[in-house]
Amino acid sequence: MPRYSPEEAAALAAAAHEVGHAVACEAAGLRVIEVRLTAEYGFVRAADADPSDQDQVDGELVALLAGLEAGARWAQKHRGLWRGEALRWSRGCSESDLALFRRTKRNASVSPSRLESRSRSLVVRQWGRIDRLSRRLADAGRLPVGQFN
Repeated sequence: MPRYSPEEAAALAAAAHEVGHAVACEAAGLRVIEVRLTAEYGFVRAADADPSDQDQVDGELVALLAGLEAGARWAQKHRGLWRGEALRWSRGCSESDLALFRRTKRNASVSPSRLESRSRSLVVRQWGRIDRLSRRLADAGRLPVGQFN
C-alpha cells in the first residue's frame, strides 16, 4: 500500500470522489461538461437529467452517491480502512451531495437503498478507471471531458 502524505491523500480521495460522480453521470447518459479539482474544492458539472426519462433521473441520483462511494473505496484501497470507517471518512466531503440526494430522492423509481447499491456496484465495476483518472485529476486539476462523453 503506497504511503501518502495527508495532503496527497486528501487530494487523491477528493479526486476519486469527483471522478466517481463523472463516471456515474456518463453511465446515466448525462453529458459531462467539466471535471475540476482545486485545493479548495472539486466539482463535476453535467447536463441535467431529462425529467421524462426515469433512467436518467435515477442515474442522476446514483451519481450524487457515487462521489461518497468512490471516496470511500479510495480510502479502503489506499489507506487500509474497513468499509464502515471509509464511508464515515468519505462523508466529510459528501455533505452537500447527500443533502441534495435527500431533497431529490422522492423522484426516484426505486428505494434509496437500491440507489446506494447501484452506486456501490458502479464504483466497484469502474474502480480501475476511477483510480487512474483520479491520479490524473489530482495532478492536472481538471480532466478533458472527452474521457466521459
